[in-house]
Amino acid sequence: MESERTRTKQSKGFTALIWGMSILACVLLVAFVVIGTGYFRIQEVRAAISQPIFTEAPAEAPTAAPTAEPEAAPTAEPIPESTPLPTTEPGATEDLPDLELNIQGQDEMQMFASIPDVVEAASASVVGIIQYQPNARTGRLEEYGSGSGFIVSENGYVLTNAHVVSGAAAVDVLFSDGEKKTALIVGADVTMDVAVLKVEGEGYPALPIGDSSALRVGEYVIAIGNPLSTYQLYGTVTFGVISGTAREINIDGFVNTYLQTDAAINFGNSGGPLINMAGQVVGMNAAKSITAGYDSNGNTVSAEGIGFALPINNVIEIANVILREGGMVRPGIGVTIRAVDEETAELNQVPAGCRIEDVTAGAPADQAGLKVGDIVTEVDGFVVLENDDMVEYVRSKAVGDVVEFTVYREGEYLTIPVAIGDMNKFGN
Repeated sequence: MESERTRTKQSKGFTALIWGMSILACVLLVAFVVIGTGYFRIQEVRAAISQPIFTEAPAEAPTAAPTAEPEAAPTAEPIPESTPLPTTEPGATEDLPDLELNIQGQDEMQMFASIPDVVEAASASVVGIIQYQPNARTGRLEEYGSGSGFIVSENGYVLTNAHVVSGAAAVDVLFSDGEKKTALIVGADVTMDVAVLKVEGEGYPALPIGDSSALRVGEYVIAIGNPLSTYQLYGTVTFGVISGTAREINIDGFVNTYLQTDAAINFGNSGGPLINMAGQVVGMNAAKSITAGYDSNGNTVSAEGIGFALPINNVIEIANVILREGGMVRPGIGVTIRAVDEETAELNQVPAGCRIEDVTAGAPADQAGLKVGDIVTEVDGFVVLENDDMVEYVRSKAVGDVVEFTVYREGEYLTIPVAIGDMNKFGN
């Protein structure tokens, strides 16, 4: 709308001033009403946009009704119940069926003629993962986050990343036809970032399992997943090559071996499959690098085409342990460390060792009193100079064992006993 700016002359006197003020008040009142109406309309549009695209088809209307009762209002989609989480005690999953994998050897591989053929064969096995957490104010379960996953057995086992379902009170699996089913979280390994889910039923389209150890650099691969939004971009396909077959990468404090690919991996792709040209899953998409480094001015340099996937051989090994024992036990204390070498130590007039960079709240290290800035110099009397020295020693212990940490803190040495915990129970 165009607006006109008028000028008044002071010579028109007091009467003109009164008329001008009256007109101005009317204009402001109208503007307030229009703006207010527009604001609430914007809120309605935003709310409509945020609704899921997949909805259940309406039931067929009856041909006749015995009475003329008012039509009932549509019922809201039921809120998922809390997902039961099996304990990590041995035998906790003994009532669940075996993981019946469709494993294919190299001699069984049959290459598809084209990428669309691979996608067509695999797409029904790729699922969306929706996790729910309680609203802090109302306590009601609400959609909290989403990711991807894939079906690995006809009897309803689904694999995804542990971080996709971390903290979930309930989990839904969204299938390619729009159907949604509640899933049981069988177990998860935070260190390896693998979770096993189970949905009721039989006859699911399971992806064939390939051999990730046989992959070669330059081999074509396809990623299928649900980037950014489980609903709006469901089943997005990207294509690339294997850029590396055994990259030792530290992601969120955990060092694992990854496949590197230039197939685009985006937020929401986590947990989805990386598939070869035989239609076999060879990896689980897990992460991407968004920063390649820093320029001479200290500005970040964006990275393109650097994605990482967990080798499927490692994923299946972890999944079988989770099913057999109800979970993985990973000894740890809940710290992130960085090595302080001799040169750095001399420059800062501190001892060499492993500096604690982060302490997980509530973890054994936190409960024992270890703090950020502490430099660990010994564990149980053994000198530690490299990260691996400390990590490997702690991992060699059993949950419940007590280890004495000698730390340097603000000019003095302290000996602090810490009971080893399970990293899968406190996150680091």
